[in-house]
Amino acid sequence: MAMRVFRDPDGREWQVWDVVPSREVESGSRRQHYLPPEMAEGWLCFEAADQKRRLTPFPAGWEERDDEFMHLLCRSAELVKARGVARPAEEAQLVEEAHGAD
Repeated sequence: MAMRVFRDPDGREWQVWDVVPSREVESGSRRQHYLPPEMAEGWLCFEAADQKRRLTPFPAGWEERDDEFMHLLCRSAELVKARGVARPAEEAQLVEEAHGAD
């Protein structure tokens, strides 16, 4: 698993790491059936203090790219809803932040 940290133009710090399903999952275990097909080859997980995102597929050599490139990947990544009950105002703010810079 590769991991790195970068800062976006707003100064927000993001941790990024790759998640690749194990051979057990790839070889047909019951756990494989829980993964959507687009995630079979793995994904990048982007995490900041206030949100989490997932990107699939992801480019080879991502861990060596500059912060600007990582920010572009992060912006194109899917926002992951927090587990548990989110208040509507908080969820609306996250969606607005995710799409506001477009």
